[in-house]
Amino acid sequence: MSTDRQYLVFTAVGPDRPGLVNEVSGAISDAGANLEDSRMAILGGEFALILLVSGPPAALGAVKAQGAALESRLGLRCVLKETTTPVRGDHLLYRIRVSGHDRPGIVQSIAGLLAGRGVNLASLESRVSFAPMSGTPMFVLEADLQVPAKLDLRALRSELAARCEAENLDLVLEARG
Repeated sequence: MSTDRQYLVFTAVGPDRPGLVNEVSGAISDAGANLEDSRMAILGGEFALILLVSGPPAALGAVKAQGAALESRLGLRCVLKETTTPVRGDHLLYRIRVSGHDRPGIVQSIAGLLAGRGVNLASLESRVSFAPMSGTPMFVLEADLQVPAKLDLRALRSELAARCEAENLDLVLEARG
């Protein structure tokens, strides 16, 4: 593979319909670029995606040129931004899951605690679902964490457990990979 590999973050949002993933991934493939990493979801009636695309400069130039065509043809709002090689830091990979009755502020509470300890949120998903019998809105947050290798994990676990206990939330924190 060529040593002149570059990276591009490709984001898009627009009305959901079948075939959007096929159209976007086809444009990337046709340009000679590689789709390395992706997150896609339907949020309300909108489809949203964020992709990490790699390839030689000419291929990424072709992907950028496709952005405007995809916007008009598919009704998407596209943003394409050059980025650097994915960072491989000195961190441990963990997965967190927090759940409980839905209310405002749960994401900020957990994210603030983690940020205060220098933990990076590599990926975060949250959703509200409804309890089967009562219909009570239940919140679930799941995230992949990059925990600094030098961080006291016992202290982090204790602080997270205390926060979740105080806010009546369930917590699972486990090592990944």
